[in-house]
Amino acid sequence: MTDTTAFLTENDPRWGRHSGGSGHDSDPEWGPEDRALAAGFRAALTPNAGLVLDYLVERPGQRVHCTELFTHALGRTDGTNPASAVAGVLNGMSAAREEAGRRYPFTWWEGERGADYAVRPSTAAVFLAGRHEPAAVPRQG
Repeated sequence: MTDTTAFLTENDPRWGRHSGGSGHDSDPEWGPEDRALAAGFRAALTPNAGLVLDYLVERPGQRVHCTELFTHALGRTDGTNPASAVAGVLNGMSAAREEAGRRYPFTWWEGERGADYAVRPSTAAVFLAGRHEPAAVPRQG
């Protein structure tokens, strides 16, 4: 982990200094009106991607190291490289992100020992509220 502060507030400038590409900042943020869209996004994920997203959403603003996601969210302890395994799982969100027309709901920062991941508090609130909504069909265009 490269940062000693484990929690980021909604407007912390570190959200903008992430290691992600265009899928993390080119599309609109998730907003309160996107609860049903968030439910549809979550429903479209693979089981493992859903586990990782749920783990992060339940820890709004907390930077979580890939090793914690590997062991606690995915329940794995095998000899697989946690950084590669988590990145591979999250890479599977690209189709759902494109369909939703929103940015990835998580942010990541590369570190010497693997990446940290977090979900902005406002995005976590949308996904938590979306758990109680019927899943919406992703917007087209």
